Amino acid sequence: MEQSYIWLDILSNQSIISWLLVGSVVGVALLMGFFVLVNGTSKLDNGFSGRLIQRWSTRSVVIHWLGAIPCLILILTGVIIGAGKVIFEPGSSNWATAVKISATLHEIAVFPFMIGAFTMILMWWKKQLFKKYDIDWFKRAGGYINFGAKQHPEAGFANGGEKLWFWVFTINFVVLSSTGLMLFFPEIAPSHENAPIVISLHIISAMAIGAFAIVHIFMATVISEGGLSNMITGKCDENWAKQHHNRWYKTVNKEKQ
Repeated sequence: MEQSYIWLDILSNQSIISWLLVGSVVGVALLMGFFVLVNGTSKLDNGFSGRLIQRWSTRSVVIHWLGAIPCLILILTGVIIGAGKVIFEPGSSNWATAVKISATLHEIAVFPFMIGAFTMILMWWKKQLFKKYDIDWFKRAGGYINFGAKQHPEAGFANGGEKLWFWVFTINFVVLSSTGLMLFFPEIAPSHENAPIVISLHIISAMAIGAFAIVHIFMATVISEGGLSNMITGKCDENWAKQHHNRWYKTVNKEKQ
């Protein structure tokens, strides 16, 4: 019985927790930065065509940012609250101020995040189901590796990586939200004895979302040329669609004919 709770003992160690939380965000960001430095970015083979395709509706764009902005606030404030001891000197005025501000922002961002994320999941889950060709996408690392011959594996509306992020987010969102509500409203928690388990699950799911969110941000803003416009205007360049989502592009073309 005691052995089954070893992971709880590990997570009860504040120093380990601090470094795990920092590693899940800062560490992954550094790794992604190193990847870009060594591998470079994914450029459009034929440049921008100047012809735009509607990829996301205005409603989808708004809902995305309704969930994304609070999510970023929760990640950053969560790191400061849980890992502040490796960022600030514990007991100092900077420490106290940072934790107090972070705790307030964390509470404010919770419910907008839950509403936005839950709505996104309901709206998008059908387009995130895995297909056979997604296996090839993973084998070829999505075609983002610049060494060797150019590869552009097949992808539908969402590619294999986006689908993985969606389901990792969905599963951990359920865990994060349910445990977060228990911490926010202790009276709904099963019992005080389960508090360490609730806190541990909350931290683990937060680290998973934080790490994947950093990868998602890098992919959308730095690595994939032309990718950011998707969630700013809801539109993408035709050449971007051909290169990264060829199956979806063919479907769109058929509908136009």
